[in-house]
Amino acid sequence: MTYQPGIPTGSVPLNQDYLNIQGNFTQLNTQWQVDHVPLTSTSGSPPNGYHKAIHFVPQSAPSATPGYGELYTQSTNDGLSTGQQVFYQFVNGSSSTLNIPLTRNFLPVASATGYTFLPGGLIIQWGTKTSSGGTVTVTLPTKFPNNYFASWATMIRNSSNVDTIYALTSATAGSVTSIQFRDTSSGNPFFWWAIGN
Repeated sequence: MTYQPGIPTGSVPLNQDYLNIQGNFTQLNTQWQVDHVPLTSTSGSPPNGYHKAIHFVPQSAPSATPGYGELYTQSTNDGLSTGQQVFYQFVNGSSSTLNIPLTRNFLPVASATGYTFLPGGLIIQWGTKTSSGGTVTVTLPTKFPNNYFASWATMIRNSSNVDTIYALTSATAGSVTSIQFRDTSSGNPFFWWAIGN
């Protein structure tokens, strides 16, 4: 069964067109329930019309609608991998269209050494390291594919620790895979964080 546009036709009485009208309503319900609770559901839990999922057709260049925000997906390579990213688009003022990435093409790692992303494209990474004095190289759990912005460290204190300052000594822009800190005292364990995109 397929949906038939133009039903009822108006050229025949409704009592002759009713099977086509019923067929169209059945087909509308079939299409509706792809992402929704069916219109014919009688349980009330969840309520009729609620979304079960939202499927997006990937867009290459969605047209902006002034005064309205739009969610869309686009196939991208964000420097880490190729996949479908979710974007929020809106027109800022009269002509400037902003496309804000809400996702990245990687799964965040929530562990003692891990990384995640923020809407807008920022990547945050963290971990711990024990230095042996002098320059300390931290290998990042994932690279910053575009830019490295900042990093900092906090000493993990215990009764034997001496105050230690960690300062960034070097990092290169683009595809950053490691950062360096300087231990001004003897080897101590520390927490580190880094931000990039």
